[in-house]
Amino acid sequence: MDKGHVLIVDDEETILSSLEAILKDEGYRVAKAATGELALEMVRTHAPDVVLLDVWMPGIDGIKTLQAVKESDGDVEVVVMSGHGSIDTAVTATKLGAFDFIEKPLSIEVVLDVVGQAVQARRLQLLKNSNAKLYPEENVEVKSGVAGSALAGAPFQKTAGRKTKRPASSSTARGGAGMLQKTIGRSVVLYGLGLHSGVKTGLILEPLPAGQGIRFGSLTNKETIAAQAEFVENTNHATNLRNGTAVARTIEHLMSALHAYGISNLMVKIGEEVPNTDGSAADFCQLIEDAGIVEQEGGVRSLVVGKTIEVRDKEADSSFIRIEPAETFSVTYHMDYPEPIGQQEFTYHHSGAESFREELAPARTFSFIWELESLEKMGLGEGGRWGNVILVDRERIVNTELRFPDEFVRHKILDLVGDVYLLGRPLQGKVTASKSGHRLNVELVRALSEAYP
Repeated sequence: MDKGHVLIVDDEETILSSLEAILKDEGYRVAKAATGELALEMVRTHAPDVVLLDVWMPGIDGIKTLQAVKESDGDVEVVVMSGHGSIDTAVTATKLGAFDFIEKPLSIEVVLDVVGQAVQARRLQLLKNSNAKLYPEENVEVKSGVAGSALAGAPFQKTAGRKTKRPASSSTARGGAGMLQKTIGRSVVLYGLGLHSGVKTGLILEPLPAGQGIRFGSLTNKETIAAQAEFVENTNHATNLRNGTAVARTIEHLMSALHAYGISNLMVKIGEEVPNTDGSAADFCQLIEDAGIVEQEGGVRSLVVGKTIEVRDKEADSSFIRIEPAETFSVTYHMDYPEPIGQQEFTYHHSGAESFREELAPARTFSFIWELESLEKMGLGEGGRWGNVILVDRERIVNTELRFPDEFVRHKILDLVGDVYLLGRPLQGKVTASKSGHRLNVELVRALSEAYP
């Protein structure tokens, strides 16, 4: 007996194939689509009863696809699914007409139960809309043990695909010379936890036309935020932006990779906080390379520093950041922490994506164990996990092996490279920093913006 027609929409092949096997085994007809664009075409040509729709997809994301499906055929029931959703996403999906919202990793029982209810709702609605053929009511029986083998080992916790390839050489503007604007070649998706919120979150990078800059937005909010210092809301252990109701938190690691690859125009859709993967920028580099880089018409010029500018911490004079004229962009950072970190110094000379990927991108964020309690009281650090942050006690590193002997200072430079890209263009000058953090980094950006409007 035909239980109904289900269209599965997900950009992860393993999710598509696993759900297809389960639903077919239960007697459903199944169609699959890997993109929102293809899904909309199949809704028009296949007339499914139910669409199982992933939220975080490149191209037309799940929320936009949901809206278009309901506009095309309001009787089609849409079940939204996401392993990295939020209350806002669920509420928005419901307001747009979604039948239900289910979270990944998926439960077989929940999937079959919700799909069965959605098919019945679809058929009852069709019956109300016309006095045509009567659809027999069906008992959709949940057989918890039947389809279990189809999910054995199925990776329902979704991850972005990873291709191993070397970054293309990226030229850095020198001497104020113009360089072409750049965006990415296609939309790409990444998942992770918010480092400070601890909330499962996703990220979609989408190409933007020349002249648009780097912007942060979400799936559920039409407002966006330009990646500029004027929208920095605070620098509490991260660089956080706000514009009206739009929020973008912990942007520095992604911004450092965008800076290194010279990406000028990009839409970044997140669930308020940029995902933290392993605490470094390596996954963002790979994501950009997976998407490809496209040069665009219209140039962008480096901000060439013509005079020394310095910003100091008023409460701790040894904490400062300074930039002075130079032929290239470089950063020398000195840190002085309690043992086992101690004093570290490193100089990074930026010569493009290759140097960044090899020298800075793998360096991970770190935290002292005795700081965790204070972070928790501030509602921060909830996403810090054993594998995505270097944990340090008073004697040793407790959870990992260092990737560099001086990984700590390299990560501070990584943060700085991301923060100064709030200028919106490459920077040419020699930066020297001592014990500085996000607050002083952003103050330097503001001082440069005033000096070179």
